[in-house]
Amino acid sequence: MKQKDIALLVVVGFFTAIVAFVFSTLVFKVPPNRSTKVPVAGSVTTTFPDIKHDPNYNTIFNTNALDPAVPLQVGSNNNQPFNGAAQ
Repeated sequence: MKQKDIALLVVVGFFTAIVAFVFSTLVFKVPPNRSTKVPVAGSVTTTFPDIKHDPNYNTIFNTNALDPAVPLQVGSNNNQPFNGAAQ
């Protein structure tokens, strides 16, 4: 390429960048008031509600449901389940 061709490419690129910048500012207008309302989370407390005696939670939780924190024994003779003997 000749030096004139490179200079022409630089001038055309510079002109194209200016036109693109002007066009983009016309199309994508920035609003004058740039403040946005952002929701703020409340603080986390370390106390838990009493769900057994609070009437608000009685409609949500099933009082007859199994408690996964309580151990449950299935059957009466479950001491050695893998000894091979049929029960």
